[in-house]
Amino acid sequence: MNLTKIFMATSLFLLGSFGHWYIMYWQFKSPKWIASIYPYLLAICCTWIWIKASEYGVEGFNGSMWSNRFLFFVTGVIAGSVLYPFHFGQPFTMKVVVQLGLAITIILVSII
Repeated sequence: MNLTKIFMATSLFLLGSFGHWYIMYWQFKSPKWIASIYPYLLAICCTWIWIKASEYGVEGFNGSMWSNRFLFFVTGVIAGSVLYPFHFGQPFTMKVVVQLGLAITIILVSII
């Protein structure tokens, strides 16, 4: 296991997940967003970022595709947990806290 590559993968997955969140959900704040070119350009950038993140993640986990996939999933959950409350005022409920705890546990199991 290469923790440096896992860290790089996590960072890139987080960056791509934040971008993806805006692609999907900013239209509810700005209805003209989805009709503009910006979400589509952002999608191209996020795709490249995720490809590189997958490269680092699979190498970091010694070829394990499953660990990399869970890392990808959890970073999306983390991005959402930051951006939903920030932009839409949706509070953390106990259900969200438990789900976030489970998501982080998935990553810890993959690394340990």
